[in-house]
Amino acid sequence: MKRFYHILIVMLVALSVLPVPCAADDDAVEQAEKKAAKSMPAIPALLAEAKYLTRKKPNLKAEYYGFLRSASWCVPCQVFVPKLLKEYRKMKGAKMELILLGQEDEAVVKNYMKEHDYNIPGVMPAELGTVPGLSYEGLGFPSLCIVDAEGNFIASNGGTNMMKWKDILKEHKKQLQKEKREARKNSAKGE
Repeated sequence: MKRFYHILIVMLVALSVLPVPCAADDDAVEQAEKKAAKSMPAIPALLAEAKYLTRKKPNLKAEYYGFLRSASWCVPCQVFVPKLLKEYRKMKGAKMELILLGQEDEAVVKNYMKEHDYNIPGVMPAELGTVPGLSYEGLGFPSLCIVDAEGNFIASNGGTNMMKWKDILKEHKKQLQKEKREARKNSAKGE
């Protein structure tokens, strides 16, 4: 029984020194993230300065940017990415630019893109720095992260779910239109 109380006291002491998150901390973190995002150049500006792995350059006037993670050693990449690229090529005017993020040595990525006819721009992640919203948390290979031109996160999907990018963009555009209507309605009411 003495050992139990000893362990309990140690745990209570340990818990007392841990920081307890509070709403004020969350607000401060959110404000810092917003400030960092505003000081970050927009995606087209970052892409304009990047060094590309291929001669293909991205459309710097796109509304959305899809960053594709794919690797030469990845069997699912070799299955799903060609399907994604075929679907992407059919969707001219989708206002999304697809860009491969190299995940291996630069020479390996260049060879991989050429070998599999990846006719999209390719760039090493270090060329972009830290893009706000570009998140692959929990996703394996292949995966696709979609951000808007300001770097705001829209969606990320892996495997076969990458094929849903058209639906994701349609839904996002509907949501933006809804928000604009509500903003106009609220401004008309004088709110």
